[in-house]
Amino acid sequence: MSGGESFNMAEEFAHVDFNEARLEKRLVRTMETLSKNPGNSIWTSAENRAEASG
Repeated sequence: MSGGESFNMAEEFAHVDFNEARLEKRLVRTMETLSKNPGNSIWTSAENRAEASG
């Protein structure tokens, strides 16, 4: 994201329906994490191993 753009990940992925709220929240959380460091891998972007491995 350049130029100070920011996205509300919950809004961006509101149409996603995994039929399980936990997975939908996890998607939003994962995308928020990755958007902070878009050039990094999931492992280096995640705050901890549990977050990275799912």
